[in-house]
Amino acid sequence: MPNALTDTQIQLSGVLLQDAEVRTRPMGDDSTPMPVLCLVMQTDGSCTAPVRAEQVYPAALRGDADRAARSMKKGMRVTVWAPIAQLRTTLGMSSHIQVHGRDTQAHATPPKEAAHAHA
Repeated sequence: MPNALTDTQIQLSGVLLQDAEVRTRPMGDDSTPMPVLCLVMQTDGSCTAPVRAEQVYPAALRGDADRAARSMKKGMRVTVWAPIAQLRTTLGMSSHIQVHGRDTQAHATPPKEAAHAHA
């Protein structure tokens, strides 16, 4: 039975900022090397940040992924569809990361090894 949440797709169109490429990523419980077609595009509209899109191919279809990448060159217009449930945001070149909500109780009582080391 289809799931409305996982079937909802986003569609983005734009121009490739660089030639497409294929990378290999280990996936699944057995870490099978899978070919992944990778695109970086400038989307139409008000979003100014580049968007990275990835399409995973079955391991046996590496040649298809390579052919697709060779056909996608910088400056070409493309449209990408992706399930909204799989969207990820990457904040490249973050200037600072702060940790919140540390467990203060863990710091209040030192481990036994630390307590003995200072004795």
